[in-house]
Amino acid sequence: VTAVLHHKVAVRDVSQQALCTVFAWLHLSLTCRFLCTGVYCDLSVDGIGTCWPRSAAGELVSRPCPEQFNGIHYNTTNRVYRECQVNGSWAPRGNYSQCTEIIILRKSKVHYQVAVIINYLGHCISLGALLLAFTLFMRLRSIRCLRNIIHWNLISAFILRNATWFIVTPPPSHTHTHTHTHTHTHTHTHTHTHTHTHTHRCWLVTAGYNYFHVTNFFWMFGEGCYLHTAVVLTYSTDKLRKWMFICIGWGIPFPIIVAWAFGKLYYDNEKCWFGKRAGVYTDYIYQGPMILVLLINFVFLFNIVRILMTKLRASTTSETIQYRKAVKATLVLLPLLGITYMLFFVNPGGEDEVAQIVFIYFNSILESFQGFFVSVFYCFLNSEVRSAVRKRWIRWQDRHSIRSRAVRATSLPTSPSRVSFHSIKQSSNL
Repeated sequence: VTAVLHHKVAVRDVSQQALCTVFAWLHLSLTCRFLCTGVYCDLSVDGIGTCWPRSAAGELVSRPCPEQFNGIHYNTTNRVYRECQVNGSWAPRGNYSQCTEIIILRKSKVHYQVAVIINYLGHCISLGALLLAFTLFMRLRSIRCLRNIIHWNLISAFILRNATWFIVTPPPSHTHTHTHTHTHTHTHTHTHTHTHTHTHRCWLVTAGYNYFHVTNFFWMFGEGCYLHTAVVLTYSTDKLRKWMFICIGWGIPFPIIVAWAFGKLYYDNEKCWFGKRAGVYTDYIYQGPMILVLLINFVFLFNIVRILMTKLRASTTSETIQYRKAVKATLVLLPLLGITYMLFFVNPGGEDEVAQIVFIYFNSILESFQGFFVSVFYCFLNSEVRSAVRKRWIRWQDRHSIRSRAVRATSLPTSPSRVSFHSIKQSSNL
């Protein structure tokens, strides 16, 4: 036993150079004993301790990243590269750019998990606000003009999209976080479940989610068309019809998703149609129109703000109030026209860990709370909605007050004639 222990200690204390020599001998014995000719770079150990075996001139050699250096643990599944130059000498230093600290990986994983929770809570809050806004638009018939009908349909599209999002996304405790790069919007934390027992049902859910996603953008385009017509083109909005916007918002996305579904079925029929195979671009069938809609809405926003600034300059209000109104109008229009999605193109990526984490949080908050912002700006803060709700509340209070007075009047211990006189007086007051 003592001999075995001493042997283990001896092996553990072998120097890095000796281990590299053993590795080089094995490499030569297995691969180069009868084939090695020409110019070669000799065995080498760099300053970090990575062993570089004897290699042919002009070859780019890769080795696993060091397990530990200066007390920092690294991910050994990544590789470090060093070139054996044509003259038989090693490059002055190896390329260690892919060697990542394990502690950073753990921190990133924690941030991704937090972003998933934020995303889930944001969709929950948005769905609740959207349902309340939908109910208000449905019950308040007095405010049903074309502008509010467009708002109502946009909110409906957000509700359906959020509802299908919960179907395709498991709860945070069961999620496996992935980072997908979407050309049309962003790189953000998405979690999808592929445990559907029936493939056709899985395809249908995915197609439904993407359809409602596209309808969001086209109803935003409808909002932009209405505002641009009313503010910039100065046409009478009475010429606009509800069926036009229904065709834009609900009709146009349908053939787009059907074409995408056929493309997925024949060219990328994997992973329940989530994600995409390398070199296959079927997702651009629906992402392309979404990008186009955002660009058109950006032009609409520019023209609308330009006209608003012109009108504000012509007014008699102070310059500070003018700019305040312009900024307020712009901020209100941003979520309505979907311009916030343009920010998802700015993906820091690269090796800047802090910038990537900030981008993940920013994306999760902005994307998941989009429905909440739309509900607040275009329903809860809508002056017509608030006025109609206030009238309903006053009417309810009046009815409740009349009932209360009637109950109190009938409960008074008075004679029949007095009760009758009191009732007549109450009736005359009403």
